[in-house]
Amino acid sequence: MVGISASSISPVSWPSAFLRRPTIMGWWLDKRSCEITEQLRDHFKIGTFIETGTFRGINLKFWSYRFDYVIGVELHRRYFRETFHNLDGRINAKIVCESSSQFLEEFARNYYQNERHDILFIYLDAHFYTSDEKKTKEDRWVVLRELKALAGFKNCVLAIHDFNCGDGLYGLVYDGEPLNFELVKDYLAQVNPNFSYYMNLREHCNPHTEESIIGVEGLEPDFTTLETIRFHNTDRLKYRGILYCTPTPLDLMEFNLALLNP
Repeated sequence: MVGISASSISPVSWPSAFLRRPTIMGWWLDKRSCEITEQLRDHFKIGTFIETGTFRGINLKFWSYRFDYVIGVELHRRYFRETFHNLDGRINAKIVCESSSQFLEEFARNYYQNERHDILFIYLDAHFYTSDEKKTKEDRWVVLRELKALAGFKNCVLAIHDFNCGDGLYGLVYDGEPLNFELVKDYLAQVNPNFSYYMNLREHCNPHTEESIIGVEGLEPDFTTLETIRFHNTDRLKYRGILYCTPTPLDLMEFNLALLNP
């Protein structure tokens, strides 16, 4: 079992060229992260996958082959259209163009109205940021508004991409403020006070290459996919941190994750 104290993690500054732009790298680019997601899917018997911040929709399409139903939320109209086009008629996939926090709040309300009890996988990657110092942290960070919208929604596995995990993994830092556990801990506790927290490890990362995607269901060696792989062909962009929040503890002998000790 690997254990990491939240206070021991040193944030890594994100290159200035990427501040306040949408995160481009999708979960699909790291094979080990995909394996963990499938393990979590099977362990918690999850049928529905929700992604906020779809960019071009490669990730959402990939997961539409691995979950019963997938929903993407993209506020940017250009990326919404690209995602819609990339899904190419996948009948188990839905993409909506609206604020991710607004969508999650509405979704949670409908979930309870329909008396659902199934566990969902919610992947938070809509990392836009506003630098206005007059605004509160909640107004500046989209992820905080998303977590606030999910307050009390215990039936989920949450995953936050681009998280500052240390271990040579890179995460977002905006205006000197990292996306780390200190930033989100109070909001996560409002979602589920019994969450267990885990992070990925660089030693287990296994990024896709142009060659390795050949034959992978849901991935096409088209211009958009290959361009994305080429763009991320640096350590800084290939090895990205992920925080996993689960409703019950995991067996780390099975999942090869690091336990985060808040």
